[in-house]
Amino acid sequence: MKTLHLLRHAKAEASAENAPAGREDHARPLAKRGRKAAQALAEHLAASDFKVDRVFCSTALRARETLEPLRELLSGTPIAFRETLYLVEQNTLLEFLRALPDTINSVMVVGHNPTFHELALALTDKAVKGEAEGLKTLKTKFPTGTLCSIACEVTRWAVLAPKCGTLTQFLRPKDLDD
Repeated sequence: MKTLHLLRHAKAEASAENAPAGREDHARPLAKRGRKAAQALAEHLAASDFKVDRVFCSTALRARETLEPLRELLSGTPIAFRETLYLVEQNTLLEFLRALPDTINSVMVVGHNPTFHELALALTDKAVKGEAEGLKTLKTKFPTGTLCSIACEVTRWAVLAPKCGTLTQFLRPKDLDD
C-alpha cells in the first residue's frame, strides 16, 4: 500500500493580473486567510500524529508558505522543493510519482490546481467509511488549502494507475474552522 497526500496551497493573494506591478504568479504569497488555514491544518495534523516519508513542494511562494507551518511536524522528514511541480500537468505529476523509490510508502506533494484535482479524480475510485462527503466534494472541486489523502492499492509506485486509490481524507480549511 502506498499513500499519497496532495496538499493544495492555501488561499493566495490576488492573481498576477490584479497584483502590484512586477509580481509574477510564482511569487504570489498567501493571503491572511491562507496563512490562517495553513496554521490550522498544521495544528490538526500534529494532533492526529500525521507522518509521511517524503515531502515534495512546488517552488511557488504560496506553496512554500503553505508548507511552512508543517515544518515542525515534519521534522526529520526529507523535504525537496521542485520547480517542476509548479504548474505541472497531471500526466507529468503521475510520472513523477511513478518514479519514486519503493522505499517511500507515504509521500506528500504540495502544489497546485487544476493538476491536483485532476489527479485525485483519476486515482480515486472510492472512499473509506466517513469520507463519502469528501468524495462527493472532490468530484466537483478541490479547494485551496485542502489535504487529500489517497491510499493506493499498489506495492510499487511504478504501477500507480487510474482508480487504484481509496480516499481516506479530504480535509478542507472550512472543516477546521472553530
